[in-house]
Amino acid sequence: MKRGPSLRAATGAVLAGLVAAAVVAAPATAQPKRGGTLTTITTGFRTLNPGVQSGAATGVPGSQIFAGLVQVGDGYKPQPYLAESWSVSDDGLTFTFKLRTDATFHDGKPVTAEDVAFSFDVVKNNHPFGRLMFGNLDQVTTPDAHTVVVKLSKPTPSFMQSLQPLLMPIMPKHVYGDGQDVKKHPRNNENVVGSGPFKVVENKKGEHLILERYDGFFRKGRPYLDRIVVRTMKEAGTRFLAFDTGEADYYAFTGYTPREVKRLQERKDVTVTDAGYGAIGHVNYLELNLRRKPFDDVRVREAIAHAIDHDFIVDTLFQGVSRVSLGPIHSGGAFYVDGLPKYNGGIEKAKALLDEAGLKPGPDGVRFKMTLEIPNWGGAYLGVMASYLRPQLKKVGIDVVGRKSPDFGTWVKRVSSWDYDATMNAAWNYPDPLIGVHRLYSCDNIRNIIWTNTEGYCNKEVDAIMAKAGSSLDQAERAKLYGEFQRILAKDLPFVYLTEEKFTTVFHNYVKGVPLGPWGALSPWDEVYLDK
Repeated sequence: MKRGPSLRAATGAVLAGLVAAAVVAAPATAQPKRGGTLTTITTGFRTLNPGVQSGAATGVPGSQIFAGLVQVGDGYKPQPYLAESWSVSDDGLTFTFKLRTDATFHDGKPVTAEDVAFSFDVVKNNHPFGRLMFGNLDQVTTPDAHTVVVKLSKPTPSFMQSLQPLLMPIMPKHVYGDGQDVKKHPRNNENVVGSGPFKVVENKKGEHLILERYDGFFRKGRPYLDRIVVRTMKEAGTRFLAFDTGEADYYAFTGYTPREVKRLQERKDVTVTDAGYGAIGHVNYLELNLRRKPFDDVRVREAIAHAIDHDFIVDTLFQGVSRVSLGPIHSGGAFYVDGLPKYNGGIEKAKALLDEAGLKPGPDGVRFKMTLEIPNWGGAYLGVMASYLRPQLKKVGIDVVGRKSPDFGTWVKRVSSWDYDATMNAAWNYPDPLIGVHRLYSCDNIRNIIWTNTEGYCNKEVDAIMAKAGSSLDQAERAKLYGEFQRILAKDLPFVYLTEEKFTTVFHNYVKGVPLGPWGALSPWDEVYLDK
């Protein structure tokens, strides 16, 4: 049996090349100060339980409320968290975790192996890509209250990366195992019982979330902060104003805001950084419902791709801070390949393809109409591109009617029930394609859950490639397979890929210990403190 440090080294080798260099937390004074309230900002969230919902809106507060078996640090190395040590069998199929004996939930009850086994089951069956992260999970046993043995049916190179609180929060079985639907459980938002450094004391939807230090947290002396206030602000301008005036101390995931960011960079009392997003790999795309005509015809998808001036989007709309996306894997990922086809044929090429598909323009010049769903989130990038697409696609005879969702739930319902023509969308790659990429294309993951294969794409050849790449520990073999995977998807165009997003974090210089490793704000904030 290999012990924890060896396993961590092996995991780092598998993920080699994901980042050029690790970024440590923001410089701190020698002695952290205890106390104070940190105010940050969100656009809103549906649930505080990252075990049933992906994304930053849930993940940022959720990673404070819930702990994971491990915490992924610099170099993508798993570090002890609820699991104080672990070992792995020589064949890579059996993982044995030894839990801390002093960890408790926010109601004072101990965190046990039964809670861990329960959490594996919840995430596997309820998280948008739980089946793909833990599809090879064969059995979880609990020899005693503080030992968890996980047996896999196949080697899974992403397994340890999936065990952090963002992806596999440890939930109390005595709360969530009461027979109710975990995705809709009332304790996901009210009277939440977590295992992390902060506990929920107040959640006013659309206004604010208040978290307080959990004094029973097993990392003694932490967290340093007394309280975190997460204020909900829908508009980007309002969020930046709140930061500008000092109403907010810390603001992550600012998105495409080059003008605001450049202005803040001139302030000496503020830190502006793009560190802390290495594990994300954010890709923006136009999602078409492939069940509906004419989007089931690849020539139509190609025509739309040719009609879009990607360089104009990047250079003009976003002032060069974004990058053109050509396929499913982010250019910063370990398995990204160059040389994917560029759909830059322009308007005339698009018209020719639509003619070939039998979509001739009518007397009014319209070939077909489509409704474009515009989410209430991502306005600074998805909203801007949606505004560009409407007049641009009209040039080739596609009449686009934009429909902006009034709230997140409305958009989710339309897309996850497959009741849509097209939608602006975005997804994260995460540090391994098995976690964040497979979920969008697997035939087995066509589900009525957001950020799964909602578009309805199914290619058995692609499934076979993903299955092989997802169970190999050979980095060179995986690279070859994922290269083939990208070339097929760039040809099939299940999505019309648009851009890669660059996030920014801003904080006042009195905020110390800000997590700027690969997971940034999605890490626990138990080392954050105020020095003012």
